[in-house]
Amino acid sequence: MLEIIKGTLLDKYASISGRANRTEYWLWVLCQFVLGIVVSAFMAVSDTLYYVLLGIVTVALLLPSICVAIRRLHDTGRGGGWFFIVLIPLVGAIWFLVLMLLPGEPETNRFGDVPTTSL
Repeated sequence: MLEIIKGTLLDKYASISGRANRTEYWLWVLCQFVLGIVVSAFMAVSDTLYYVLLGIVTVALLLPSICVAIRRLHDTGRGGGWFFIVLIPLVGAIWFLVLMLLPGEPETNRFGDVPTTSL
């Protein structure tokens, strides 16, 4: 599990090439969620510290989050342009969630080989 997160954060930090299976994508989302809870704990200590940490974490994780989402879309056979569907209020977010839940294509597609990431 840590290898998947390390790979997403370090090895593929800004890479939109290739594919990311559901395991890689949802472990990345879980990692962000847990990190958000940890950062929220600092709200009790100091509002200023909380907002500074929140800003740093948000900026640091924005690019890899977008990249892993695009690689996840590649796994389903869709181009990275589908990422912009999240800009449509409500409906876009729901449709994006559905796209992230879809299984990947079982064979090699135009974006690369089938990802082998597993727990």
